[in-house]
Amino acid sequence: MNILSENRPVTSAVTSFAIHLRPTTRLAKLYHYRRNGIYYLRLRETGSTSRTASVSLKTTDRRAAMDASQRLAETIKAFHLDHPKATFSELKEHLLWMAENLLSTAHEVHSLRDWGDLYEDVKTNLAEIAATMPLSVDQHEHVMNAKQMMAAAQARLQGDSVPLVKIIRDLEGEHGQMGESVPASLSVLASPPMTFEVLSGLYLADRGQGQKPSTLKETKLCHGVLSVQLGDLDLRKHSRADLVAMRDRLHATRAASTVNKLIVKLSAVFAWAVENGHLIKTYDKKLKLTKGLESTRKAFSQAQVVRIMAYASNLPETSWKRWLLSLGVITGGRLNEISQLTTSDIQTLESGITAIHINEVGEGKSIKNKRSERLVPLTDRAYGFDLAAFLRYVDSCKLNGAESLAQIGYKTAGDWANRQAIPAALGDDHKAGLTYHSLRHSLSSLMQVKGVPTTHAQAVMGHASGTITFDTYGSGVPVAVIAEMLSGVFRDVG
Repeated sequence: MNILSENRPVTSAVTSFAIHLRPTTRLAKLYHYRRNGIYYLRLRETGSTSRTASVSLKTTDRRAAMDASQRLAETIKAFHLDHPKATFSELKEHLLWMAENLLSTAHEVHSLRDWGDLYEDVKTNLAEIAATMPLSVDQHEHVMNAKQMMAAAQARLQGDSVPLVKIIRDLEGEHGQMGESVPASLSVLASPPMTFEVLSGLYLADRGQGQKPSTLKETKLCHGVLSVQLGDLDLRKHSRADLVAMRDRLHATRAASTVNKLIVKLSAVFAWAVENGHLIKTYDKKLKLTKGLESTRKAFSQAQVVRIMAYASNLPETSWKRWLLSLGVITGGRLNEISQLTTSDIQTLESGITAIHINEVGEGKSIKNKRSERLVPLTDRAYGFDLAAFLRYVDSCKLNGAESLAQIGYKTAGDWANRQAIPAALGDDHKAGLTYHSLRHSLSSLMQVKGVPTTHAQAVMGHASGTITFDTYGSGVPVAVIAEMLSGVFRDVG
């Protein structure tokens, strides 16, 4: 008979503590989260991110939710102890069945009163073990110690019965002084290690839905690297030395900037784990490398920028390749930002200023972060940029019914610019490390030389940090101010 076809009482007792329990399915610690203010409880099989089950606790009150969660936790553990061979599907079905029955009256009855005779059931089972099984002197002493502990608990609690989960924890040694005397035959398997792989699964299950697909893909890749490096290390017992050794292993084959990027991902998971009770303390503070962070990307000289713009201006007015290069020169936009521009992103303001609106409104569009959305004015005649010709191109796209300005995809555009256009434009002056992104560095360097305030430069570059704009490479500054600033920056260049 399937164990789930049995009549399932609200209370359940372990039938024999003398049998060494080896469960078919090992369960991770129950996890709580909120959605639209409602608390939920998630059950998960250890080591799996797909075998999960979630139930609504049907309340927005934290205290009531935790009370309901405790009730369900006790039933699922009691059921699991009664049926150690239960599959995850059976445990999931039991959780859903109990949630449907218990939570309908979750706030009408005190949680402990639902357990009735649990205490007496377990006490009786222990007495039967002591009376019927052939035990050695040491084993008999262990069982008697457990019985004495439970008798003391009964003397302290003459009202509500003790939840089964608390009794099991007492027998496992998690509470009380007698725990170490309980033999292995009376204990449940210890919690599995809290590896980074396990933490990653929990973190992504909670936070993954809020990340963009591109960000989520990058996060998973980073987590995969960290999981390999940390291996089976139980992070509940990790030390500073463990993390320093991991960082050094990463740095042996990776650039310092890449290592720091991985550490940022690690710290995000650690902070979340502490907030949610999975870890008590972490040792990742000031773990990032501080040397060897110089960017390998280079900036074009002003003479090189002039040659790139001249190369672009010789391309047909109807070719997107011309405007891909030209817009990169005068706006410092990232390749993906320029490649995803649409006709509606080219805006002429009431002041007569024409600007590109970098945003992620529309299918398939994305930006690096929230500070990346910005309006960047287009400066006519900068390095010879022909604004009128560009607007004619935009109008032709509209007439043809094309929403996107690009005639080629992002990757194809990058290959063309980096492998063909820029080398061809620079000729013998071309060097390794000079790419489309170098146009961004060049504009940043030019603004720094011209004494542009960091906040104004940030409005153009769309970077989240005010200082990084000048260190390696829209903050509410009026577009008219930025337009005037860029006109001054581009004056007398080219």
